[in-house]
Amino acid sequence: MKIKKYITITAVSIMVCLSLWGCKSKDRENQEAYRKIGINSMVEGDYEKAIESFQKALDISMGKIGAEELDICYYKAAAQYANGDYEDALDTYTALIKYDKKNANAYFLRGSVYLNTNQGKKALKDYEKAVEVDSGNYEMYEGIYQNLKNSGQEEEAVKYLEKALDIKPKEGADYAQRGHIYYLMEDYDNAKKNLDKAIDKNDKTALLYLAEVYNALGQVENAQALLENYVKDNAGDSEALNTLGMMQLNDGNYEDALKYFELGLKVKNAPNRQELLKNQIAAYEYMGDFESAKEKMKSYLKEYPNDESALREETFLKTR
Repeated sequence: MKIKKYITITAVSIMVCLSLWGCKSKDRENQEAYRKIGINSMVEGDYEKAIESFQKALDISMGKIGAEELDICYYKAAAQYANGDYEDALDTYTALIKYDKKNANAYFLRGSVYLNTNQGKKALKDYEKAVEVDSGNYEMYEGIYQNLKNSGQEEEAVKYLEKALDIKPKEGADYAQRGHIYYLMEDYDNAKKNLDKAIDKNDKTALLYLAEVYNALGQVENAQALLENYVKDNAGDSEALNTLGMMQLNDGNYEDALKYFELGLKVKNAPNRQELLKNQIAAYEYMGDFESAKEKMKSYLKEYPNDESALREETFLKTR
């Protein structure tokens, strides 16, 4: 979402998103305050308030669009989608695309909304455009792969992994990404070859990916050793901490598992917070500490009230 240039309004389309017709000259502090209110409202699940706050932030953009305004526009679209306002979210992403026809991220996000609202042909068209605009972005290919796979389009999903392998690797990070793609394709030999090259080029992420390969091959001890080594230098990687916790949980080392889950939860803005919380509850259950499990479940349901499996689990805990 980071845009280097500071741009004045030149297109009517972006005004659809920003509603700047009667823009008032207010200072940036007010804009940032509304932005923060919007983000906090999203965290609390109050998407209506979030949308309203983001729009207020955009209304005081002083007639210009910079990185801040475009960032707020992305947040607004995300809040619209979360609120079930799918057409509004599509309109917002479309406005961003009309403003910058080489905005690969907007194509990807709009395609994802199309995919999740059963508009598959439009989704594929946007995904094709996204990788056309940003053909060297491994993460874009992987994101599209995951979305298509989750929607049951396995064959179409794999095509994007194959396209990603057409990118010519240059740096250690490139070999790490290629290794991970081969891992997703279950080609573990090529995965390991590329990850070894990445490690030789001092890419630390490759250690995490290689641990996944070892784990898939049943070499759990090697995987765990690599992860522990990775975490020493990357204590803020909640995904790695969760993986370590799951390894310990599967081995019956419940207290050690709990330790890793709780370390993951200490990571600020952990993207896998919900998963970590559920695994934390599971660890307490395996330890026989049902009181702590009940307490954590109660807090979890306040944060994620629509998790039906958690609601069923809470019923079970009440009987213990």
